[in-house]
Amino acid sequence: METKPQKQFSSRGGQRPSYKGKDSAGARLGGKPGGKKPFKPYKNTEKKSRAGKANDGGRKLGFSGAGKQGKRKLPAGGGGPPAKREKKPTTEEELKKNRLQKKKELKNNRQQAERKEMFEIIRRCKGVWGSLRRKKCDDEQKQQLMEELRGLVRGKMQQMAFAHDSVRVLQCFIQFGSQKQRWEVFEELKDHILAMSKSPYGKHVVKKLLMYGNKELVAAVIQMFRGHVRQMLRHAAASDIIEYAYNDKAVLAQRLMIADELYGTTYAICKSSEHNTVEKVVKANPEKLENIMEETKQVIVPLAQKAQVVRHSVVHKVFLDFFLLAPDRLRSEVIESIREAVVYMAHTHDGARVAVRCLWHGTAKDRKVIIKTMKSYAVPFATGEFGHMVLLAIFDCVDDTRLVKQAVLSEILSALPQVLASKHGRKVLLYLLSPRDPAHMLPETVRELEGGDANAHSKKDAATRRRELLEAVSPALLEHLRLNAAAMVTDKAASVAVSDILASACGDLRPAMAAVARLANQELVPGGVNGELHVAEHPAGHLVLKWLIEQDAVLAEAGREERFGRILVDTVGTETMKSWVRVNRGAMVLCSLLNSCERSVAAEVKEALTAITSELQGIKDHKGAEVLLENLNK
Repeated sequence: METKPQKQFSSRGGQRPSYKGKDSAGARLGGKPGGKKPFKPYKNTEKKSRAGKANDGGRKLGFSGAGKQGKRKLPAGGGGPPAKREKKPTTEEELKKNRLQKKKELKNNRQQAERKEMFEIIRRCKGVWGSLRRKKCDDEQKQQLMEELRGLVRGKMQQMAFAHDSVRVLQCFIQFGSQKQRWEVFEELKDHILAMSKSPYGKHVVKKLLMYGNKELVAAVIQMFRGHVRQMLRHAAASDIIEYAYNDKAVLAQRLMIADELYGTTYAICKSSEHNTVEKVVKANPEKLENIMEETKQVIVPLAQKAQVVRHSVVHKVFLDFFLLAPDRLRSEVIESIREAVVYMAHTHDGARVAVRCLWHGTAKDRKVIIKTMKSYAVPFATGEFGHMVLLAIFDCVDDTRLVKQAVLSEILSALPQVLASKHGRKVLLYLLSPRDPAHMLPETVRELEGGDANAHSKKDAATRRRELLEAVSPALLEHLRLNAAAMVTDKAASVAVSDILASACGDLRPAMAAVARLANQELVPGGVNGELHVAEHPAGHLVLKWLIEQDAVLAEAGREERFGRILVDTVGTETMKSWVRVNRGAMVLCSLLNSCERSVAAEVKEALTAITSELQGIKDHKGAEVLLENLNK
């Protein structure tokens, strides 16, 4: 059988074969390989002109022989369709306004979808609320608005109390409403008081009920906390409500009820109407002391780990009761657990005493940690009503005086004007100069500080510790007095510190004494010059001069060589001092000089005053001249 001869391949319809693609027919049959054609750059010079093409770059002008007009060219003068009008650019304010408008519309749409039927009610409530809080709203209009608002919120308070905007309406309703209307709010919300206390918005409604409610309403709200105090104290929002109720609104019985839950189960079982405090329960049941304190420790130590909770006064009260009653073992364990949080307690009466006891009964390591956490807080401690007691305890019991200088005294000395301007700050400085001086401290405060004298962890002698601290503060105090003598001597409060600085400070006292004496180096004009009184006539200044002159005897007993009376006479001169007899206060200062322990000073002043005896006898308008004459005739 013969095979048919193979036909010669030819492209279909006379078309040339395509070369696109790697597997094209041309590549398989030995033709041009597949793929894209190579790029050939365009050259304008090599391109031949064709019919219908111009020789100037080949731009088309028209179709030759077509009889039709080519593409119309615009005339030089313009014409054609009118240009589009440009929009005026939008200003930044308009853009911002549009964005806010869109944002407001989106918010309204979202709230309407979420709140459904409550959306319109809340919108109307907010309108009434806006009218209520205006200053121009009179009592009659306010009463009408309150009745309208009452009808809107009744039965819907629970839903409104947990939203950031509608809760403000409820707060306004409680603030401006009557006691009857406030009771209506409480009755509707009393089952949700705990949940509201934990809400960042609802807690404000509870606080307003406590703030504006009468005694019965406050008692009813606090009663709702019973059995939940421990849980609420651990919550950041609810703990603020407990603190406000305990510190500002609760009476003694309500305070005890709030604090009772923190002493544990054993205390709750042993408590009775007669023994209603932890001290009375422990005294009546001494065998239960260990169990009560152990349970109290388990409750309060976790509270100290939260900085926001440990600041509350109700927590400080329980801590203080624990430190007053607990045995040494439990007390040491608690100190070790809370030593880093002691700095957050010193702003309350009970908290400061807790911090003091942590310093007394803590080990050297505990004390070091407590002092280091006080870094950058030394000045607020020194000027605080209760915090300054913590510093006094540090000065009394901490043996590491180098640490005290670096962490505490350095900050106080760098802010001396601020510390001296505070009455509590002055107590701190005066305690360093003359510890437990009854002239500056109340007997109760001295007895409180004496409670730590017998602590087991202070080994250094008290006199040595005080001398080291005094040596650290003396140079700064003397220099401050030298530079600010006028301000300190003429200030009624700060003038008290001048005599203590010049009586107790270590170092050379002469520069500071000379600075004080120079204030009196001018002739005394009764009534002052340009409204400024002479220091010998000043209410505070003349007392400072008297104190310093009389203090020379104390310096002599201490073996010091400085004498303020001698420096004053040498600086001012007896001739200038004769003018002091014109006023009562100046005459009393001269009497102090006549009675000076320095005999040479008394003799010089007496000689100068004897020469003006006749003038002294003629002064009848003040008692000082008579007293001065009596001292001259001795």
